[in-house]
Amino acid sequence: MLKKLVLISVILIILAGCGQERFDLDTSEINAWDDISEEFDGDLHSGEYMVIDMSDFNILYKKDSDKRIYPASLTKLVTMDAVLHLCDDLYEYSYVTDDQVRYLIQEDASLAYIQRDYPYTLRDLLYGLVLPSGADAAFALENYFNEKGIDLVDEMNILCEELGCTNTTFTNTTGLHDDDHMTSLDDLFLVVMDILKNEEGRKLLETLHYTMEDGTIVYTTLGVAFRPHEFLVLGGKTGYTPEAGQNIIALCKDRGKSYLVMMANAYGNYSLKQYWHYDDVETFFDQLH
Repeated sequence: MLKKLVLISVILIILAGCGQERFDLDTSEINAWDDISEEFDGDLHSGEYMVIDMSDFNILYKKDSDKRIYPASLTKLVTMDAVLHLCDDLYEYSYVTDDQVRYLIQEDASLAYIQRDYPYTLRDLLYGLVLPSGADAAFALENYFNEKGIDLVDEMNILCEELGCTNTTFTNTTGLHDDDHMTSLDDLFLVVMDILKNEEGRKLLETLHYTMEDGTIVYTTLGVAFRPHEFLVLGGKTGYTPEAGQNIIALCKDRGKSYLVMMANAYGNYSLKQYWHYDDVETFFDQLH
């Protein structure tokens, strides 16, 4: 396990320049995007996609971005955004229970491997939620709000409605499959724009590894399968269930310009090292110039 973590760390440093690069955008103009999109002239595995030039907020390419999809762990971006809207003090504490972790293991959910019944700050839990896609961190965040009489899933749906999402219904904070748990890339784009307007949210999205107060180090699920490339992967989120396929939202930088790349429904096989959502991001940048 230690060798794996060291390898991941080295790869992430190579890909993102030790995290010193930042996603270039003018947050004051973040609501002023233009749709000049066309379908991408290239072979992609993803059934739905959006590519946005974040230097001028032009939507360059998209296909079926209004189609309802299963988001899998892309859900956790909405979980994070809802928490940031609800809580001003990220240094309050919460925990995940042993029974909850046992359930998540049974469901084959991705975990941050945080300690059970241990008090973590909400800030640490958000990094555990987003970087390694920890469903255990999601449950710990839920526990915090449950104790205050607040249903976090309800708040996620309320937030999406306020942002103008029209194809979204969430039934959980984790992205575990539910036939009624659906959204679209159009709606997730609105969520990502909202996150990027929040300094804490933007920092979370741009972080590749993070050390919690108890010494636990969490790493992003992004970047490990990318081949060395001229473009940089600065952050984002992946998601996978058998029903959803491989989904990805990536903040990328190529030749001084920033891009938001969103792909859904690539049905690669992880056990066969078929990282087709990663391949699609690489295909886009290979043909961009």
